Amino acid sequence: MKLLNSTIYLGIAFFFLKNTPLAAQSSPNSLRTIQDYIQKADSLFNAEEFEQMRHYDLLSLNMAQQINQPEYLGKAYFLHAKYLSAVQKFTDANQFYQKALQAYYIKQNNETTALIYNDWGFSCGETGALDKQVEYYLQAIKIYEQLNHTVGLAQTMSNLSAAYFQLEQDEKAFTYAFKALQIREKSGAQRDLAISYTNLANMYAQTDSMPLAIKYIDLGLAAAEKSKDKQRLAQVYITKSLLLNREKKIQEALDLERKAISLYEEMKNYGIAANRYIAAAFYSNMLGDSANALQYFNKSIALASSLQNKVVMRNGYNYLSNFYLEHHNYKEAFEQYKKYILLRDSIVNSETNTRIAMLQAGFDLEKKDFEINRLQIQERIRQLEIEKQKAVIKGNKIEAERKQDEINLLFKTKELQEENLLRQQNELEKQKLLTANNQQKLIIAEKEKIIQQKQIKNQSLIRNLLLGLTALIILLALLGFNRYKLKKKIEQQASIITMRNNISENLHDDIGSSLSNISLLNQLAQNNAANQAKLGEYLEKAGEEIQYVNESISDIVWNINPRYDNIQNLLVRMRRYAADMLDGKNIDYQINFPEEANQVSLNMDRRRNFYLFYKEAINNLVKHANARNVTVQLQINSNHVELEIQDDGIGFDTQKHNTGNGMTTLQNRAAALNGQIRLLSQPGKGTRIDLLFPVT
Repeated sequence: MKLLNSTIYLGIAFFFLKNTPLAAQSSPNSLRTIQDYIQKADSLFNAEEFEQMRHYDLLSLNMAQQINQPEYLGKAYFLHAKYLSAVQKFTDANQFYQKALQAYYIKQNNETTALIYNDWGFSCGETGALDKQVEYYLQAIKIYEQLNHTVGLAQTMSNLSAAYFQLEQDEKAFTYAFKALQIREKSGAQRDLAISYTNLANMYAQTDSMPLAIKYIDLGLAAAEKSKDKQRLAQVYITKSLLLNREKKIQEALDLERKAISLYEEMKNYGIAANRYIAAAFYSNMLGDSANALQYFNKSIALASSLQNKVVMRNGYNYLSNFYLEHHNYKEAFEQYKKYILLRDSIVNSETNTRIAMLQAGFDLEKKDFEINRLQIQERIRQLEIEKQKAVIKGNKIEAERKQDEINLLFKTKELQEENLLRQQNELEKQKLLTANNQQKLIIAEKEKIIQQKQIKNQSLIRNLLLGLTALIILLALLGFNRYKLKKKIEQQASIITMRNNISENLHDDIGSSLSNISLLNQLAQNNAANQAKLGEYLEKAGEEIQYVNESISDIVWNINPRYDNIQNLLVRMRRYAADMLDGKNIDYQINFPEEANQVSLNMDRRRNFYLFYKEAINNLVKHANARNVTVQLQINSNHVELEIQDDGIGFDTQKHNTGNGMTTLQNRAAALNGQIRLLSQPGKGTRIDLLFPVT
């Protein structure tokens, strides 16, 4: 049964539950309590205290569902959506924005309704649903226009401008940017004007229109100065500094960074000030002023240390290590690198443990709710059984059938709740596996640190070898001996890693590069914090990488589980993957898999390569074929497996068309299976891919 039908069953079942005597009834005390929960959660949200907010958020959500009054349901759903967005769970947040509208706000059509559409649009953009992002921004604009709410209208138009710019629809992007600017010029709010001017400056800079970028950043600077808003003025200083850096006006860029630092320290916003000291250090180093660069690096680290801001401290030690390497001070470079490694490992452990603790708490809460709902369902089923028997005794067949339908729906609800609880448990297990992998990475990092220490010492030895021929021979012998020991250690390390179980190996192989990309994108995002467009781009890419890691972990956990050694389970997963991908694109499909295939067994590696070949083929088809109908045929005997995937899409000329990385990946997977691949396609006549490989 498809997910849509399951959702309908679940919704109907909850309807029956809410209309039973077990459902909580609203009272003045309960209404005051939920109001108090919502106010506390909203206050903590505005203060960015998200971990504390989560407690009141869940209380208000649970109580609102029990009371079942539209106004409080809408408020609780909106509050929960904001929390999920704040902790970057945008896919889940999208569902609760929709629930908030459906429960209450869509009928109100007020300022909050428009705000929900605006926030929902932003959340959709973070998940890559740019078409939905634009749609919801336009809906928010429509409501703001009806209400003549100029502040919200200008803000949403500014957001829509950024969305169109990301879609590379520059004309529309600039149109809405200037509309937002016109509204703000009429209102005369200098702080908001500074935002519009700065956004335009960033857009012109990214289209390489530097004269216009400088023009609008200067207007933004003037508006920020008139507003006397120190926060906005400091942000404009940073943006203009980045633009001046692009024009190689390093001294002017440094002067603006110093002004921004002064403002942040005046506002006692020392965390951002510590970050900006790093930028000032970079500019000073570019100007050849290594003394000032070193001074700024040390100020950044000292300030971050006083705040216990480990992230900024980690970055400061890393950049300082590179600074010393650039100036050939290898001893200090190594000392700073050791500090960087210690902080990096500490942050990774802290973040991972926090994530697991949050998942465990959520899972425990889910289990409690599940038990409550299970008891409610059982009680309701008993009631319905009694009512059904009474109807049967009275000869009321229609009433008896209706009661039986309600009983069936409640059983279906119970099954869906059990499946949801199982998914929660699987997510927790995946995170624990990821933690184990991180521990393995920390061990490897420690080895890398030893290797770097050896390399730095060797560089120092090489420099001293110039003192004489005798010293040269001795030191070369020591170097050779050290390298021999280092090689042995590396070989021992490789041997240990080879002996690791399949879980560690597969995690490392499949997600290692993606985790590195996420780390790099995170670093780039931090370095471009003032550039909203770049920041969004890097965060979006990081989100895609995280999604890929999540899917890879799911595939790895499934692949190594001995429960799935049976090929019949592989076919079930293949069928489910094709259904998810093809249903999402409204493609009709026919999957013909053998009913009985238990006589054939594939080992873990062959099963994995076969499944990844299948995923790549289906994924390429969905992305490029533009097909309406797809047929998947699989034949298995004791010696060979034959897979055929055929579509009625646009096809292509195999002699002329560059098949790209997708076909290369398929060929590599086929080679790993010792199999043969055949590609048949003509323009306008669809595409067919055949794979034939031996079972062993």
